[in-house]
Amino acid sequence: MMALGAPPGLEDSVVKVQVYSARYDYEAPWRILPVRAGSGTGFLIDGGRILTNAHVVRDARQVLVKRHHVAEPFIARVEAIADDCDLAVLKVDDPKFHKGLTALKLGRGLSPRKSKVTTYGYPAGGQELSSTTGIVSRVEWLTYVQTGSDSHIAVQTDAAINPGNSGGPVIQKGRVVGVAFQGAPHLQNVGFFIPLPIVKHFLKNLEDGRYDGFPDSGMRETHLLSPAYRAERGLPDSVTGVVVEGLSKGGTFEEIFKPGDVLISVEGHAVANDGSVSLGEVRGPLHHLVDMKQVGEPIKATVWRDGKKQTLSTKTRRIARFDRQRFQWGKAPRFLVYAGLVFMPLDVEYLRTYGKGWPGKVPRTMAWHHFFKEWDKPEQADEEVVVLAKVLQHAVNADLSVSRGGTIETVNGQRIRGLQTLDQVIAEARLKGQGYLTIEFSDGFVEALDIRSAEAAHPQILKTYGVRSAKHL
Repeated sequence: MMALGAPPGLEDSVVKVQVYSARYDYEAPWRILPVRAGSGTGFLIDGGRILTNAHVVRDARQVLVKRHHVAEPFIARVEAIADDCDLAVLKVDDPKFHKGLTALKLGRGLSPRKSKVTTYGYPAGGQELSSTTGIVSRVEWLTYVQTGSDSHIAVQTDAAINPGNSGGPVIQKGRVVGVAFQGAPHLQNVGFFIPLPIVKHFLKNLEDGRYDGFPDSGMRETHLLSPAYRAERGLPDSVTGVVVEGLSKGGTFEEIFKPGDVLISVEGHAVANDGSVSLGEVRGPLHHLVDMKQVGEPIKATVWRDGKKQTLSTKTRRIARFDRQRFQWGKAPRFLVYAGLVFMPLDVEYLRTYGKGWPGKVPRTMAWHHFFKEWDKPEQADEEVVVLAKVLQHAVNADLSVSRGGTIETVNGQRIRGLQTLDQVIAEARLKGQGYLTIEFSDGFVEALDIRSAEAAHPQILKTYGVRSAKHL
């Protein structure tokens, strides 16, 4: 039975998404893990497209969609995927799928607090469409679990959002106001949906056929709730804002802000002392105003500097190296194997191989590179750090004292600034066919391999451990 106020044909336009996925094995990056089955929900939007969550179709090898009360599934393809906002678009090429379906219409803005919404989906892998009604509790700034790093606004509701509901429409007054995407396992009757501003940003981004992602402010700020700190900054009582503490290289505000500036408005929206701005009937973080810009669009901000207001403008930018902080899906790991030494870039996917609670398990030097180098040595921020991920045991490398987790500083005296650099240095050493491959680690340890012995052992090690390709750069 459809919820009151549901648009005609809604049930037919909400589909079950069946996915067969296979993830890459970051502990043995030349392998793919066994295929697993999972399911979620999607719904038809304009252009004959199906909107769903990115996490529903992540690492997908095959995607099927099933219409309500239609036995046969249809093959779908992933047309676009945006891990940073957990959204994806599917297309079904079979014209039979689209027969009789009506695209659901999108609403206009954020759902007001205490208003009713209804979620639709196929929870727990069920075959029948279900719906639940709940109340909008609040709008908050939330880390989206798909990457574990990106944060955007999200709407909290007590409408049930369970596994299988992901990707389903959230309906209010006959229109889509969001996409169900994650729950809160540690809380009761709490779920979240991606609100329209994020959904529309994603869809607009796709208009040129390419997904560019959300821009990065690159700014660290401190709230100005302390009267003493406000006085120290020389702010009059009528001016509010936050202090710019640091700026990431390549970020949106790098070229126009200075540490110590007080950011008092963005795009004409006054910034409160707690870093919030007015978003209509609710308040949200100032970073949402940056989110709402497409990469490369102009943005204006006003700061308090040298005892006066200054309005500045720039264009939004995305910081490519921040991908190291994001979980990776559907991408083959990058690696290099030589004489049983497995080298990989230092990123969150490698760090996750240390298991649950990995931030407390990884070597200190590695933790510094991952978490703090960005601010301690900004001039090196773009450089890719390479780690000795593991050692495939063989007589040629049996006596190495470092077997896992060392960050590479130099090889044969050349500073390593990424996996490509390391590949070139090793290739030069192999070409000579003699001497040593001397590896210096960031913590001061030094190891060496005899090139002739390494060359002789390398093919046999690859064969023994089933490594079909020695590198993927």
